[in-house]
Amino acid sequence: MSRSDCRKTFIKNSLPTLVAGWLVVGIVCLLSTGAQAQSAPPTPPALWHDQARTLRYRPDGSDFVITNGNKRFTRALYGTNTAFRVETGDLPEFALYLPGMGGNFKLGLLVDGQSKWLIEADSIEARYRPGAMLYEVKDALLGAGKLQLEVLAQADAEGMLVRATFDGVPAGKVRLLWAFGGATGKKFSRDGDIGADPESNFYLKPEYCQGNVFELKNNTFRLTFGAPPKPPKNEALVAEAASKKPPVAIIPAARPTLTGVVPPTSETHIADATQQASPAQLYASQNSTTPVLTGAIKVKAGEALYFTIQKPETAAPRYNELPQVWTRAEAARQKLANRVRVQTPDPYINTLGGALSIAADAIWQDPAYLHGSIAWRMPLNGWRGAYTADPLGWHDRAQTHFRSYAKSQLTSPAVGPLVMDTALHLARHQEKLGTAVFSSGYISRNPGGDFRPHHYDMNLVYIDALLRHLRWTGDLTMARELWPVLQRHLAWEKRNFDTDNDGLYDAYAAIWASDALQYSGGAVTHSSAYNYLANKVAAELATRLGQNPEPYQQEATKIHQALNARLWMPGQGWYAEYQDALGLKQLHPAAALWTVYHALDSDVPDAFQAYQALRYVDTSIPHIPVRATGLPDEGYHLLSTTNWQPYDWSINNVALAEVLHTTLANWQAGRTDEAFKLWKSALLESMYLGSSPGNIQQVSFYDAHRGELYRDFADPIGVASRTLLEGLFGIVPDALGGILTIRPGLPAAWNNAALSVPDIDFDFKRQGQQDAYTITPRFAQPLRLRMQVQAQADDIQSITVNGQPGKWQALEAAVGQPVIEINSAPAAKYEVAITWQGAAPDTAAIAPVYAANSQLEVRFPHATITKVFDPQKALRNATPNGSTLTAQVIGSTGARTAFVQLRQGGLSWWAPLPFEIQDAVKIIAEKAPSRMACGFGYRIIRKI
Repeated sequence: MSRSDCRKTFIKNSLPTLVAGWLVVGIVCLLSTGAQAQSAPPTPPALWHDQARTLRYRPDGSDFVITNGNKRFTRALYGTNTAFRVETGDLPEFALYLPGMGGNFKLGLLVDGQSKWLIEADSIEARYRPGAMLYEVKDALLGAGKLQLEVLAQADAEGMLVRATFDGVPAGKVRLLWAFGGATGKKFSRDGDIGADPESNFYLKPEYCQGNVFELKNNTFRLTFGAPPKPPKNEALVAEAASKKPPVAIIPAARPTLTGVVPPTSETHIADATQQASPAQLYASQNSTTPVLTGAIKVKAGEALYFTIQKPETAAPRYNELPQVWTRAEAARQKLANRVRVQTPDPYINTLGGALSIAADAIWQDPAYLHGSIAWRMPLNGWRGAYTADPLGWHDRAQTHFRSYAKSQLTSPAVGPLVMDTALHLARHQEKLGTAVFSSGYISRNPGGDFRPHHYDMNLVYIDALLRHLRWTGDLTMARELWPVLQRHLAWEKRNFDTDNDGLYDAYAAIWASDALQYSGGAVTHSSAYNYLANKVAAELATRLGQNPEPYQQEATKIHQALNARLWMPGQGWYAEYQDALGLKQLHPAAALWTVYHALDSDVPDAFQAYQALRYVDTSIPHIPVRATGLPDEGYHLLSTTNWQPYDWSINNVALAEVLHTTLANWQAGRTDEAFKLWKSALLESMYLGSSPGNIQQVSFYDAHRGELYRDFADPIGVASRTLLEGLFGIVPDALGGILTIRPGLPAAWNNAALSVPDIDFDFKRQGQQDAYTITPRFAQPLRLRMQVQAQADDIQSITVNGQPGKWQALEAAVGQPVIEINSAPAAKYEVAITWQGAAPDTAAIAPVYAANSQLEVRFPHATITKVFDPQKALRNATPNGSTLTAQVIGSTGARTAFVQLRQGGLSWWAPLPFEIQDAVKIIAEKAPSRMACGFGYRIIRKI
């Protein structure tokens, strides 16, 4: 068939056919073989990165459990808020990181001339109990017996503790072999983190053992390794030593050491690290140029065997003291892991409390929060790690963090010249103190008065976290102390990033995603939103501190008006990413996630705008399915940060913090179902599907370029803390205003949920039509309660607060779901009981897609429509008639949202009408045609 014949066939067969109210358009043009077009079998979902996934870990109480996993060195155990850690994983082989490679500790079995490394055992159940790793090992060499193995980081020293207990093994038959060595002190490129450094970095490699020197004494040892640390560069000290008569020599530092204690019954000697094919081979070998320490212990059923290896700054304990050392370490672990306790009907959520507590502690190292617990373990005033402090009750750490960075704020010069970096082709400001960016108000990224220029504006996130801290604690003493810091910051932002005084701010590397972002002096939504909230809260603080609030209130008003006048796109229903500073000053409509969630988090949009902006995320941001063997397919998905192409680092990622912050925006907008689905999707993918149990990762496996990357990273830890408290449980204190707002974001299907953190206990139980909330606050000052609850029925039989009739009102401005508000004076405990009655609130039954110019009709079974709000002008002749709305769908194609105000029973609220407008006829390619055929698929669109 010729191309012209194919075209004629297309024209002939492309007449629309109306069938039973549906418009069907489509043709298929094939080679003239006589064969009829047949439907192809459904294509299975494509595998991301061509890799099938499995639900690796399963929840068991607070534990993450895997049987016969295959990962080593993927779960870090932290102990002392330093860079020291113990590396563990699915398999029982361990390593120390000092930082720098601190050696590998491995175990094996010796039974009747046979031997096997533990990682090769027949059955290994690994259990991450936040802060500890526990293993149950079974193998044919043990017969009916088993080995219980536990690993902890010490609580009061930088060291590892291992406890081994055998059950059901005959006395004198089984020997436990251990081996330790391979310390080099060498740091890895990202300190041995997953996705950046290979697992093999932590293996017991013979080359690592070269230069290791072991000194044995009874059941203790000392290992000397690596090169001596380099002395700090101190020219004054060198000059002073040289000036002495006679000159004083500077004694070089000694090589680093580690000390160890093993069971007294261990038969220990130095072996050859090249002989590791089996435990028996290693134990039979002798000292060499690649020495490794090994020992064998005859085990007894029920006897606990202890091992410890630690840095020498703390004196090593005696063996008989190790049970007490273990008890202290376990008590410290339990105290930390129980700092946050979560109990819900969903076992995948109940593990979060311990995992989050441990991870949040790991990113703290006095005097500041760090960028990551492993990779990028460095203090930063940004990004969002410091958000974790107040939700998890570490107000003292928050104060230390904010005060230490306040010391690093420049106070001079008042202004500086604008000097671009010519070496980097004018891509950024020259990093030189005294220039415009590095002038009064700039906060250096190192704490404690370490003044250095750096190519980020971390001021915005630091100030945002500080202001949220002050709202959470109501600490006016600290507010007064740091008021000058806030004043200088706001003046610095205005001077550098709103040079034309129009109320809209440029963004200069101001958020986590900013590495590849630049706006060329444009008017940017996310940075303007940050500055809006900062000025708004500054005005509130000024009033309480006896300062003049007017300049800050005026600036907040100017920013808010400018955002809505210039960056809000009413026809589309979301904020533009930015507006060009030059030329035609065009809007860039393809907003990123950070544009949406920062606007909501900074209180910029009203409720209608918030819902519309999140509909943009629903319909225009890529949704990536999260599927795995063992995980029910319930629509779990993640989001990429943008829909931009081509891919570049930081501007099109699948990053946990970005997804979590978007869930927070959904909760803030009252979209509970959407928030929880996305939130659980993100936690499942990070904590259960990834390489590390309970991990709070930086970047997801689904990231198109980097894949799974980093463990226990600060940004997602900070946002996870906020989403747990402010989102799922809806706990939002404003101690400056004296109000405790609680707006639970629990899934409607849950009949119970409880949370305990240092500042508050929350308990929810539902029985039939009665919801009972018990709230026990422990904030620094009494707060009056403002509780906002999504209605479960259209009327209320009774509400009591602490046994007395409670005051309540329906929030008529609520969008999405009807909401009631309950208010109460401050109390030591709030017991709120709500008894619902009547029908469930109506929801809009609306088709997802309408053809342009077709008719839309919506009927509500119980509710009456009182008003219509059509901000995107997508409806013509919208006529409410009791419980029915009819209208004509108009406008350009794309996702649209209108709203109707409903009244049902004692409630009134605004119900969204989300739909998509499509062309009445659309021809799409079913698949790419071959060279020998032309083909078209079909699209079916509802004809009203």
